[in-house]
Amino acid sequence: MGDVNDPFISHTKASTFASNWGFGRAPQPAPPSKVAPPGDYKTSQKYRPPPPSTTKLFVFPLVYFVVTALSFAFLWDFWKPLPVIIAGAMLCSVFDQSSLATPRDSQGNLSNGMFLPSLSGRDGPAAMRVWLHIVVAWLAVFLGGITGINAEENYMGQFFAITMGVEYSNVLASTSGAAYKDAGKVWFAGSSQVDTTRSVGFQEYHTYCVAPIIDENQGRNSVSFWAIGFDCCSARGEFECGAAGEASHRGGVRAPPDGIFAKDRAVFLKAIKQASAVHSIDVDEDVILLRWVQNPDAVAVRKLFSALGSIGIGAALFSLLVLLLTFGGIAAEEHVVHQQALQAKQEQGGGMPRFGG
Repeated sequence: MGDVNDPFISHTKASTFASNWGFGRAPQPAPPSKVAPPGDYKTSQKYRPPPPSTTKLFVFPLVYFVVTALSFAFLWDFWKPLPVIIAGAMLCSVFDQSSLATPRDSQGNLSNGMFLPSLSGRDGPAAMRVWLHIVVAWLAVFLGGITGINAEENYMGQFFAITMGVEYSNVLASTSGAAYKDAGKVWFAGSSQVDTTRSVGFQEYHTYCVAPIIDENQGRNSVSFWAIGFDCCSARGEFECGAAGEASHRGGVRAPPDGIFAKDRAVFLKAIKQASAVHSIDVDEDVILLRWVQNPDAVAVRKLFSALGSIGIGAALFSLLVLLLTFGGIAAEEHVVHQQALQAKQEQGGGMPRFGG
């Protein structure tokens, strides 16, 4: 009878961590008659559950990418730690039973297994799949996070600003912007309008266009509200962004704040500073940037579908990358298996006695 204090014997019952590289079945000691000969890769696999399948190598990273991208796109605006926690859980889930080192070697003997399987030795080909699965899955979470943040800053930020922000009506442009910092939609009184004659186009990759929204009774009050747009004005005047040219339209949607990648607000503030210097305009401390649009709800829907479309395009491109990496890894695995088989034959041939002269 074995020692009851033997840690390998005490962990032979089926449990979550009962077996490595497997599916909940405890590793069994190999019978002496079934010891794998050197280089016999297929026989060595009898002593451990199989490594990740080709389907797992492709499907799992793609799922990780989509889940991570969607979580950052839709949850980042509500509570930033939440998508980070989801991404961390995805990273940790890669180290399941199929990715941990085995406590037995290819011949069924107890060994001092590492946290991850070694790429050297006769079991290297199986370990190559494990490492490939880990690397590609981590890459999926990283690229998925970047794709999701990009979708949030360029599309979902505007969507949430419109749908979740407060709607204000009959606003006087002469009031302070501090009272409307939570605005999503702003509809101005009939006495307020976009002053296109004092617009400015600030050139930085794009033309960042700004125009003050002025009330008839503005007086010397500093300007809080500014209509903005891209490539829709000249350096001075000719502001034709959105519905600004329509005298009957008097509303807009608040532009989202800057993020990790999107820095448009900072450039628009530069344009406002330039307009202030050119036209001698006093600018309020709490500036409200508005996109002058006809139908805010239609804009919100377009932004939502644009976000989903950008994630879909990212997932398609990532799937091509996964295919290339998977096929490359499998080809390398087959090459190593073939080399091990040749080496085993050479070793067996060299050990046979020669007859004759």
